[in-house]
Amino acid sequence: MGLLSLSTVLFSLVSLALFVNVASDSTGEAHALLKWKASLQNHNTSLLPSWTLYPFNSTNNSVHHKTKTSLCLWFGISCNHARSVIGVNLTILSLRGTLDEFPFSLFPKLSYLNLGTNELFGTIPPQISNLTKLKHLDLSMNKLFGNIPPEIGHLINLEVLYLHRNELNGLIPEEIGQLHSLAGLALSENKLNGYIPHSIGNLSNLSYLYLYRNNLSGSIPAEIGKLMSLTDLELYDNWFTGSIPPSIGNLRNLSIFYLNNNNLSGSIPKEIGKLMSLTDLELSHNQFTGSIPPSIGSLSNLSILYLHTNNLSGSIPKEIGKLMSLTDLELSHNQFTGSIPPSIGSLSNLSILYLHSNNLSGSIPKEIGKLMSLTDLELSRNQFTGSIPPSIGSLSNLSILYLHTNNLFRSIPKEIGKLISLTDLDLSWNQFTGSIPPLIGSLSNLSLLYLHTNNLSGSIPTEIGKLMSLTDLELSHNQFTGSIPPSIGSLSNLSILYLDTNNISGSIPKEIGKLISLTDLDLSWNQFTGSIPPSIGSLSNLSNLYLQYNNLSGSIPKEIGKLMFLTNLDLSWNQFTGSIPPSIGSLSNLSVLYLQYNNLSGSIPKEIGKLMFLTDLELTYNQFTGSIPPSICSLSNLRYLYLDSNNLSGSIPKEIGKLRSLSQLILRYNQLKGSVPFSLGRLSKLQSLYISFNNLSGFFPPIFENLPQLRDLRIAGNDITGTIPPGIGNATNLEGRFVPGDNNLSDSNDLLGDSFLARGNDKQNKIRSCKTQESSVFQQAVSPDQQSTED
Repeated sequence: MGLLSLSTVLFSLVSLALFVNVASDSTGEAHALLKWKASLQNHNTSLLPSWTLYPFNSTNNSVHHKTKTSLCLWFGISCNHARSVIGVNLTILSLRGTLDEFPFSLFPKLSYLNLGTNELFGTIPPQISNLTKLKHLDLSMNKLFGNIPPEIGHLINLEVLYLHRNELNGLIPEEIGQLHSLAGLALSENKLNGYIPHSIGNLSNLSYLYLYRNNLSGSIPAEIGKLMSLTDLELYDNWFTGSIPPSIGNLRNLSIFYLNNNNLSGSIPKEIGKLMSLTDLELSHNQFTGSIPPSIGSLSNLSILYLHTNNLSGSIPKEIGKLMSLTDLELSHNQFTGSIPPSIGSLSNLSILYLHSNNLSGSIPKEIGKLMSLTDLELSRNQFTGSIPPSIGSLSNLSILYLHTNNLFRSIPKEIGKLISLTDLDLSWNQFTGSIPPLIGSLSNLSLLYLHTNNLSGSIPTEIGKLMSLTDLELSHNQFTGSIPPSIGSLSNLSILYLDTNNISGSIPKEIGKLISLTDLDLSWNQFTGSIPPSIGSLSNLSNLYLQYNNLSGSIPKEIGKLMFLTNLDLSWNQFTGSIPPSIGSLSNLSVLYLQYNNLSGSIPKEIGKLMFLTDLELTYNQFTGSIPPSICSLSNLRYLYLDSNNLSGSIPKEIGKLRSLSQLILRYNQLKGSVPFSLGRLSKLQSLYISFNNLSGFFPPIFENLPQLRDLRIAGNDITGTIPPGIGNATNLEGRFVPGDNNLSDSNDLLGDSFLARGNDKQNKIRSCKTQESSVFQQAVSPDQQSTED
């Protein structure tokens, strides 16, 4: 009994000693962690409230005063059976501070440390190497900067290292190659530079390697081919150069391979065909040359193949048709030639096919109609010829069809009407002929329809009005005839309507006013007659209205003033009569107003002075009378003011000097009188001043020293007297385009020579002669500022 009692006592004493020792160690760890918590910028009672040495209900006078809370019960702390800390998981807690006070040396048995997705900053301390048992280290998604410490190589038991999405810079340390147990390495989305260290080849257990979105450069080391366990290799968005090493073919387990967005060059190695497990291969946005290796046909599990935006050439290999698992094939923006191989029809799972922006030719193969899973087909910007194969109608899942900018011809097949899932159809910039098939009205989901720049003819079918989802309709630059069908008014979602440059005639239907979502309306360069329908005022969202070069007549409707968002209004080259409606002054956003070459009359309304954003105002070749309203001089953004070839009278307003942005001032061929105002000298940006063939008189003011950009001055056909204005001889920008003829100017200093002072005998004959010449120029659709006829 005595011996038993003694043994019991000894065991109790040893156990107590061990407990006291463990408790002492635990207390030290707890104090160290609390010290680190206190170093955080956002430490407070609400941050990690369980981190305390005493229970919440204990007081200094309570019986629990000496009872301490176990460290192993703290939030984010895990312990083993011996109550040693083996895990710290404090992710997504908005911790803000550094790792400088973190007690790495006190946790020799720590195997798991996750401080990811916080707001930690500063450097990674080299003392992290004390965690020799560590298997999982996650410091990702913080704001850590500086170098990766070489001491990281001491963590030889590390299996997972996540440092991604920080601001780390410098080189990847060679010592990273000492982490032989590493299965996952994520250093992506930092500012790392330099080369991939050759020691990376030592990581034989590595399953995934993420180095993307850094500033890494140099070539991809051949040693990468030693990573036989690799399933995911992502090196995109760096500055890698050189070629893909053939050793890449050793990575038989590789499933994902991203090298896109680098400066890699050379040919794609044939060894790529050995990567039998590959499902996703992205080599886009590099400088690869040569052809696609036929061995690519061996990648039977490949689902995504991106080779776009390189300098690849040659033909598309027929072996591409063996990639039966392919869902997304993008070969655009290269220099591929030849035709599309018929074997492409075998890709029954293909959803996206981008071959645009190459030099492909030949016809579109009928086998394309076998791609029943296709949702997006883009063959634009090539040299395809022939017609669209009728088999295209089998692609019932097709949402986007871009065939624009080719040499396709013949008619648009009626089978296009079977593509009931279509949202975007672009056949523009080809040589299609014939009419739009009425079955196009079946495309009820169509949002965008581009048929412009072809040789299409016939009338616009009434069925176009069934396309209720349409937002953008562009039929310009064809040979359409007939009138706009009233059914167009059903397109309530239409934002853009371009029918310009056709032979469409008849009146503009009043139903156009139902297109209340319209922002851009271009009906120019047609043969429209009749007046602008007042319903146009309902287009409250309209920004651009182009009706120039038609045979429209009648007055400009006052409802035009309701278009409050209008920035560009062009009604030029028509037969409009009457006056400009005062409601025009309501167009507070208007930047460009072209009314030239009509039969408009009356005075220029003073309300035009309210158009404070106006930069271009052209009213030439009308029959306006009265004086130039002084309010026009309030348009401080005006650059071009063309009022020539009217019947304007009165004087040039002295307020003209307020137009400080003015570059072109064209007032010729009117009946303006009085003197040339001194305020013209304030127009420091003025390049052209045409005041010829008016009834101006008096002395020409000495303003040229203040007009440094003036290049073209025409004052002929007036009664201006005195001497040639001082300073004009120094106006070197005039380039000999000063025409003072038919005035009474003298050249006492002989600055210009006799050829400039020649005077005509009959002023009215000169006016008629110049107008006849200019009219012939304008018949060729040359704008006024391009005329070559000198006054």
